[in-house]
Amino acid sequence: MPGAPDEAGYVSFTATPDQVARGLAVGGSEIKASVFQAANPMLILVFGLPFTLLWGWLGRSGNDPSAPVKFALGILQVSAGFGALWLGAVNADRHGMVALGWLILSYLLQTTGELCLSPVGLSLVTRLSPVRMVSTIMGAWFLATSFSHLLAAAIAKMTAVSGDGDAPITPLAGLPAYREVFGMITIAAAGSALLLFLLAPMLRRMMHTETLGAETSAQH
Repeated sequence: MPGAPDEAGYVSFTATPDQVARGLAVGGSEIKASVFQAANPMLILVFGLPFTLLWGWLGRSGNDPSAPVKFALGILQVSAGFGALWLGAVNADRHGMVALGWLILSYLLQTTGELCLSPVGLSLVTRLSPVRMVSTIMGAWFLATSFSHLLAAAIAKMTAVSGDGDAPITPLAGLPAYREVFGMITIAAAGSALLLFLLAPMLRRMMHTETLGAETSAQH
């Protein structure tokens, strides 16, 4: 049964004995899943400035990783994030419930991975695109991002669990699908990161970032 919102606007609910008996809850005060949608933006606010300072410090010391390496690091952290979800599903309790720490860890790793990829990618679009096509290429970047949502929807369908008539679907029933899907994403993302690490030297040469930096300095 939903309770009244607290000072932060969050609403908790207390599971009924019937819900606990059917495996739909563990009892006591529960937190809505929607509350955790705030984790990603909060982590971006927390880690955004440290990452900016880190890249600046590495650049001044001559140890700044190339953009392809940063992309690979980002994808590797995404793999680790889904690996955390897989471990959570593997270590679920008898009700099919998973500790919140696995979800928070996944959000953390995916957020730090995003900070290795998204800002760097946006910067490269403006640096590597022909001047007359910067807006078009930037639009293509965001279009590719929109296509990723279609892929996410397809993956979400893979975790769907069909019920038996009017019987409720318990968390325990969805664990096998979650384990399989999260495990596949972990392996696929890790393989993609490894491939990108191997291709990074070639991609760096093809980008001619050193020449672009020299031309920019000469223009100023």
